[in-house]
Amino acid sequence: MQHWIRKEKGNALIIGALSFAVLAAFGVLTIDVGRIFVTHTMLQNAADAGALAGASLYCEQGNPAEADVRNQVRLVGGAHKALGMTAAEPITIPDGQIQIETDPNDPASHIVKVDTQITTRQYFLNLLKFAGGGNSGGTSDDVHAKAWARCGATCGVQCVKPFSIPDRWDDITPIPGYTGGNKRPNWQNDGKYEQEDFTDANDNSLWDKGEAFVDGNGNGEWDHENYHPNLTGYIPDPYPGNTFAPSGDLGLELMLHPGQPGDAPVPGQYYSVDLPPINRGTPITGGDEYRENIATCNTSDIFPGDWLQTENGLMAGPTNQGMRDLIAQDPDAYWDPITRSVQGSHFAISPRIVLIPMHDPRIALNTGKTKVQVVKVAAYFMEEMTGPAEVKGRFLKVRAPGVPCVAGAGGVGGVSFTYSLSLIR
Repeated sequence: MQHWIRKEKGNALIIGALSFAVLAAFGVLTIDVGRIFVTHTMLQNAADAGALAGASLYCEQGNPAEADVRNQVRLVGGAHKALGMTAAEPITIPDGQIQIETDPNDPASHIVKVDTQITTRQYFLNLLKFAGGGNSGGTSDDVHAKAWARCGATCGVQCVKPFSIPDRWDDITPIPGYTGGNKRPNWQNDGKYEQEDFTDANDNSLWDKGEAFVDGNGNGEWDHENYHPNLTGYIPDPYPGNTFAPSGDLGLELMLHPGQPGDAPVPGQYYSVDLPPINRGTPITGGDEYRENIATCNTSDIFPGDWLQTENGLMAGPTNQGMRDLIAQDPDAYWDPITRSVQGSHFAISPRIVLIPMHDPRIALNTGKTKVQVVKVAAYFMEEMTGPAEVKGRFLKVRAPGVPCVAGAGGVGGVSFTYSLSLIR
């Protein structure tokens, strides 16, 4: 053996042959690894696109049929291709590779899970498996990619405008003893939330069981008009039990700021508020700050449950100037009743599409400096300003960055006007 090694004649040929074999093996191995990498990237793009497309239906429609979600996944994800046995092939995504789940931390959030796979040609890797005693020998291998997308309500947001209107309550149903007889007022259809006076022992501005009250109709019960954020409140999509908006409230026009003293809900109050919330900082008062908050973005965080201080007075000048500045940013945008959407904008999302906090109508809006509590944040298209200071807007449902809702927070239950759509895996 030593003698053979010491002989140089013919060694170069042997070494060259061995080197060529090793180089060829590495070359084929590189082709296989590269093919797997490219195929996986193609599959991942399809899985991401399909999962986002499926989850987006929950954002746009509220409660779509699962069959529609699966079809949307296939329509978008299946438009991609990946390397198969001979060439790029369309990706098929059967029902077994699509899972739809509810986020356990937020019943209003949905997760769409997509698994894409394809069988692709292999040249060397499977030969190694076969030589190693595996049962995967051959010239092909399965490549997989997974994606999870989530659509969920957004609760914590920024850039809200300095208006806060009351959420909707049941101002229609008659309350026994409060229909105008026996010198008691009629609570129906007067645009005011009515309830019997009570002693607010824990200072939370709401009647709690056990607190004393004035039994005006003598029935032994504390009487009040009904309010529930989901069942009476404004909603973007249909919600079971909410008979006030069987089709949802998208496109509904509301007055966000009265323009005349006679339109004020109570003397001196015009639904104007100061920022930041009382519980998150010191509210900045005055016309200059109020005008800037209308025209630009105030970065204060707003969550359901926050308390906002009212800005009193008509504020006609600051309201007028702030709205003019806001509308001038996108003057051609308009509401299209046919498509129920904002058209004519020069932006992907018009700066006139804004966020407005809505407050609990059960907490009385009194004359003078007072506070209101946020129950939800709505998206509006700031449609127009008429007269000296009357501001009108229409409800929208928009994708808004922010903090996702958690169980028990506002927005849970399918009533959020703001949502987030994201890949979570």
